[in-house]
Amino acid sequence: MKGLIPKENEFYVLLKECAKLTCESSAILQSAVENPISFQDKMAELNAIEHSADELTKSIIMKLNKTLVTPMDREDIYSLATNLEDIVDFIQGALERMIMYKASKPSPGVQELVRILHQCVQIIKISFDYLPNTRTKMKSILENTEKIHSLESEGDRLYRLEVAKLFEEETNPIEVIKWKEILEHLEDAVDRCEDLNDSIKGVVIKYA
Repeated sequence: MKGLIPKENEFYVLLKECAKLTCESSAILQSAVENPISFQDKMAELNAIEHSADELTKSIIMKLNKTLVTPMDREDIYSLATNLEDIVDFIQGALERMIMYKASKPSPGVQELVRILHQCVQIIKISFDYLPNTRTKMKSILENTEKIHSLESEGDRLYRLEVAKLFEEETNPIEVIKWKEILEHLEDAVDRCEDLNDSIKGVVIKYA
């Protein structure tokens, strides 16, 4: 019976592993902003994940250049892989700046934005788990894309609120500069989730 079960295409395996790493990175960031004393330890964990994600993305691109037949269009695979890597990069960049700038304790709004980001990434990971079975999982994946769209809109709203609050309430201009840049990285990560969401939706509609 084992020999009758079709082996999952290696591109799906690699993409699912990338999505798993992305989810791990957002979980680490969430843990860090809830417990700032752990920043240094969490940064080390994030750096290791970013390196692994970078190597995986390189493996996918190299495999694309060597493989004649792929399970979906090459540009779709490339878009999925590079958007995942970008999310990890923005997550790493946000925590890196919190440490580098010796920023004050993350506000409840920042923590909530990070939670929204992690929710997006968790849903994305589920969609990647479904990708090898797009025909049977099409409805579930499309439902996930709607959830992420709603979360991204909420993330945009929260980002604007936090920036406005920063200028209204923070009396130290240096802290304003620090947190505005950190917030921009978090917003970029959430936006990239929406870009990836659009790519996933396009793949599903194209191949289901």
